[in-house]
Amino acid sequence: MQSAVLLAVPEAEPLVHEWRAKGDPSAAHGVPAHVTLLYPFLPAEQVDGGVEAELAWFFKGIDSFRIRFARVARWEHVGVVYLAPDSDALTQLTRSLARRWPECPPYAGEIPVDEVVPHLTIVHTDDRALRQSAANAVSPKLPLAAVAREASLWVRGEDDEWQIRQTFPFGPAE
Repeated sequence: MQSAVLLAVPEAEPLVHEWRAKGDPSAAHGVPAHVTLLYPFLPAEQVDGGVEAELAWFFKGIDSFRIRFARVARWEHVGVVYLAPDSDALTQLTRSLARRWPECPPYAGEIPVDEVVPHLTIVHTDDRALRQSAANAVSPKLPLAAVAREASLWVRGEDDEWQIRQTFPFGPAE
């Protein structure tokens, strides 16, 4: 069983829910609008109380922060349309997690850590028309403002459904 560390972005749901339901496989398996911080994380059977305590400690040291998604971007070669944040706070957070858990490189090491681009997927599909429709519908409604207040640990079950296992609040904003 897999696990992942995610940053849910509930403020994005009204904007992207319809599109994710049509073209993001993770939405069909129970995952809300989010930015992936570290996936794959440890195998679920290795995530014990000690790992959860360390994640809680790690995230308590992060102050809540604002995120602004100002544009729609694409990775056409893999069929992804996404919201791009306009700061590098999420990049730094992802890199910090990857340094702490080097045995869990982002995206299984397919992308070098210093090239990972944190993002909020709108659609991930081979359907070019759906990608274009999603981009056209979402773009005029930007920018989207959100506040990062917590990260969460998700586990994928044998039934392929993702479930939240624990939430880790960030420290108070300065």
